[in-house]
Amino acid sequence: MPGIHIGTSGWNYRHWANGRFYPQGLKPGDWLRFLAGHFDTVEVNYSFYRIPTRESVAKWQAATPPGFLFAMKLWRGITQFRKLSDPAGFLAQFLSSANIMPPSRRGPLLVQLPPSMGLHLQRLDAFLIELERQTNASPWRVAVEFRHPSWLVERVYRLLNEHRAAVVLADLGRCPITKPNDVDFVYVRRHGGWHHPEGRYLPEQIAADAERIKGWRTTGKTVYVYYNNDLNGHAVDNARELAGLVGLRE
Repeated sequence: MPGIHIGTSGWNYRHWANGRFYPQGLKPGDWLRFLAGHFDTVEVNYSFYRIPTRESVAKWQAATPPGFLFAMKLWRGITQFRKLSDPAGFLAQFLSSANIMPPSRRGPLLVQLPPSMGLHLQRLDAFLIELERQTNASPWRVAVEFRHPSWLVERVYRLLNEHRAAVVLADLGRCPITKPNDVDFVYVRRHGGWHHPEGRYLPEQIAADAERIKGWRTTGKTVYVYYNNDLNGHAVDNARELAGLVGLRE
């Protein structure tokens, strides 16, 4: 059954504490549990900076209710440093921890490419083939975020379709992406930035996203949306606003 899942990119932000989102005095170890009382998904930023331990992944699951979904961001050693080249060993290390998360609790696996990496179709294809090989027994949905405009061509979309991977719809100034590809889910990242007042999205921008999401839902697609504009807690506010417009509980 297709659904709509809206949350934030990360949860471990001290500037959300002391009443801004997390209640006064709530310990950081309880922040994820509190967030899971307001949203049904979160994008894990931690796994981009370092491979989490198996114990950490199990702890995240235990802190959240059944049905809460984790979109796991692939470690930057694979995407930023090696730029998808020769990924087998690092992928195996990453998945040995990530796969602790049971399939019922998995959002997509987010593959964020660096802005310095231009179009390299063969490398992306080889990476997705290796990822499929290693996840065959324990699959993840896969979403790829491009940050160089040379990727935004039809042959890239066709390749993603062949691998059943989604292009991430992101509003980065240098490489805005608004056109989804032909797979059964849509992955949206809202980064905020200089073109939004203080990084906060305006009501008309959120309303426009809500209408697009409703349209995708009617075509049978599952939709994941994550707000990355954590400054001043805007991600929480905007995620709540969007959830209300598409008929979700906070």
